[in-house]
Amino acid sequence: MAAIQESNDELVLVSSPASGVRVLALNRPAKRNALSCALISEFLHKLSNAALDPAVGAIIITGSDTCFSAGADIKEISAMNSEGARKCRYLEDLCSGMAAVRKPVIAALEGLALGGGLELALMCDLIFAGDDCRLGLPEVTIGLIPGAGGTQRLTQALGKYRAMQMILLGKPISANEALLAGLVAEIFEARAVLDKVIAIAANLAQSSPSALSLAKEAVCRADDKGRDDEFERSLYYFAFGTADKREGVAAFLEKRKAQWNSS
Repeated sequence: MAAIQESNDELVLVSSPASGVRVLALNRPAKRNALSCALISEFLHKLSNAALDPAVGAIIITGSDTCFSAGADIKEISAMNSEGARKCRYLEDLCSGMAAVRKPVIAALEGLALGGGLELALMCDLIFAGDDCRLGLPEVTIGLIPGAGGTQRLTQALGKYRAMQMILLGKPISANEALLAGLVAEIFEARAVLDKVIAIAANLAQSSPSALSLAKEAVCRADDKGRDDEFERSLYYFAFGTADKREGVAAFLEKRKAQWNSS
């Protein structure tokens, strides 16, 4: 694998393992690749570089072989209220940055894909997962809701009742369950996912760039019908001002059971 940048200080590692393929790997192993504001900023910069590079035909987003991303950085958002969450704008930036890419973007998931991590994967055009992967949106367990399109995209992918089950219960599902539900395109043996996806991406990169872009635009237009990401974000920001959010995040950080007291 020919790495373009290899510094372990980087939050997103970039490599070009095959002709026409660019890999962006989330790199916060000690935090299970939690999505901090700094990571998202670096990710969007490198994503834009890949999207604008004429030598790149397909982009892969991955994590480590044990964790794609466990979600948002809970310690970072613990001090945010509704106003602070709105001002951060990391959700809008991430959603608009991903939507602006006209090339195929593929998620290669290993280990955990939870919360914002799963929402990032749901923004991709294709999702492939290892057979040991666990996927979920557990935000309700800390007094929040998905805010990066999770309630909208998951409902479109799975239907109302399956999405409600995952979001309201907050429990992750297995890779096999995700495959049967249509949430992932295919599952591969654990630790072999990235190699398999690189081969798929290399094949895609050999296709007509204009045809891929037009096909992606057409499918996304159909997929976007009826989705209201802005409404979801307004509820997400509202949740930041609730007592349940403060208690839920505190309980998570203190490793104890939350004591809900909503009126």
